[in-house]
Amino acid sequence: MFNLGSVGMERGLLYETVITTKNPDNTPNAAPIGVICKDIDEVVIHLHVGSRTVENIKNNKVFIVNITKDPLIFVESTLRNPASDYFIRYNDNFYIKNAEAFFKAEVTRCREVEKKDQFGVSKTTIVNAHVEDIVKNQEHVEPLNRAIYGIIEALVYLTRMDMVSGDTEKLYRLRIREISRIVNKVGGYNHKKAMKMILEDFSKYQ
Repeated sequence: MFNLGSVGMERGLLYETVITTKNPDNTPNAAPIGVICKDIDEVVIHLHVGSRTVENIKNNKVFIVNITKDPLIFVESTLRNPASDYFIRYNDNFYIKNAEAFFKAEVTRCREVEKKDQFGVSKTTIVNAHVEDIVKNQEHVEPLNRAIYGIIEALVYLTRMDMVSGDTEKLYRLRIREISRIVNKVGGYNHKKAMKMILEDFSKYQ
């Protein structure tokens, strides 16, 4: 059995990754996707209906999850598909060349649902997948979770509250609230506990 703990993933947390899939013409495709670690060998992803990644996953029933902190990979795969030299073939699939680690995930369930959030109502494809293979390209692997970065950012705003006023203070309040929302959405117990401590200290400025 493959264990996602071997690449630093904890059950219940959402990680920012780059997913690679194979296009109908056998070329690689990449997209930044949040991956939920549902169990030690199962992941869940939520995808926009109609995207190339969704279509490839539906057609191939498999995808590769790349763990990387390379900012250029995230930007390239968001704004355009990365050039071919970013990819390396792995059996019948592709992974990102500089990924700290990657794993193959085979689809076990795929369903479309309507979701309502702060952006309105949208259709989302929810994919459950079983981890079939894990490859580590370096000994220490640290997947990205947005919660820790949000906490650091919130601490910056908190420590500057005595120095700001007016519109800047209002902006800091808005950002703290948004950071709290994100941390409670994607973080684990310690992240949420840390965010609660920040909010309690922040309350003296109300």
